[in-house]
Amino acid sequence: MKKKTILVLLMISAIFLSGCWDMVEVNQRLFVSSIGIDLNKGNAKEKYIVTYVYPNINSIGKNASEKTKKFTVTTTSDAIFQAGSEFSTQVQFPFYYKHLKVLVIGEDLAKESKLVRQAIDGLNRDTKINSKVQILVAEGTAKDILESKPPQDQITDGTIYNILKNNKTASRFTPATLIEVIRDMDTAGVTIIPRIKLKGKDIKIFGGAIFKNYKLIGWIDEIENRALSLIKNETKAELIDAPYDDTTISYKITSSNSNKKVEVGEKIKVDLSLRTEGYLQEYILEENVTSYDDKVLKEMEKAVEKKLKKEIEDTINIAQHKYNADIIGIGEHLSKFEPKAWNNIKADWDQIFPQVEFNVKVDAKIRRTGLVR
Repeated sequence: MKKKTILVLLMISAIFLSGCWDMVEVNQRLFVSSIGIDLNKGNAKEKYIVTYVYPNINSIGKNASEKTKKFTVTTTSDAIFQAGSEFSTQVQFPFYYKHLKVLVIGEDLAKESKLVRQAIDGLNRDTKINSKVQILVAEGTAKDILESKPPQDQITDGTIYNILKNNKTASRFTPATLIEVIRDMDTAGVTIIPRIKLKGKDIKIFGGAIFKNYKLIGWIDEIENRALSLIKNETKAELIDAPYDDTTISYKITSSNSNKKVEVGEKIKVDLSLRTEGYLQEYILEENVTSYDDKVLKEMEKAVEKKLKKEIEDTINIAQHKYNADIIGIGEHLSKFEPKAWNNIKADWDQIFPQVEFNVKVDAKIRRTGLVR
């Protein structure tokens, strides 16, 4: 009797120890690394042009049997993941989204708030999608970006992801993940997504696309993005070229700190103060003039302060009067530190923000001047 009981238990155990019945081998999955979404103009039913990129696993490793690094497929669809299902008749294995790293939104689609919201919402709801997927907006079409062939035999989406992840300064552009875009839209209704463009065969990521209520309303360049990064304490290192006495000095920022003081009254007044420290990266002075002279050093600091102050004021002016988009983060600041006041004015913020008075102060310190006079 005992022997029969043991035999039955062993048989039952074998069932549970036999592995996953529905397991799919790695080489039987297509790991989507990037998705591009464009507007399918003039088609009310299939509104999206969806481009998928996935690596060719046969080209990976020492014993690679193929040279093609990636595969790119494109179709039209009414939804992103519906497009993936439609590809089941064209590709050998099912798509797998767990390793999705990059999402590129085409310029024309970005101007359609309803479609952008639908796409973002679909990605956010899918549990297989990493919420830290990097989002960019193409100047042109996402399809052209993902189908491009960068030099040195690199993979396009791998190049894009590496540029975003290796950006240590967060100045010339500011990386944006899926969850960050959704958070910004929920709290302020405004966000900035990195701008990507093809220049010949090269991919360039610079500046940003301003989104308001999930709609692209304009662009900012690298200098304006740098000003915003300084305001938001996102700059860790940056090089500033400032005019000084018929020459140019290069000031390397090594640390920066920005503070906002917001006063709510009949008019909202904002004091923005920025303090930076750094050193002179490069400069050429006239004979008998040296940066070791305290007077010259102070003049150089003033030149840097003037340059930074102008960049910040110009960026604020663009935000207030060109786009009426609070990319500065004043509404977010009020919601955190003055919630009562914010609740009273947030419904009218579009009318109030352009009237906000800003006072910008910059204090730049040069700590090292180099070895060459």
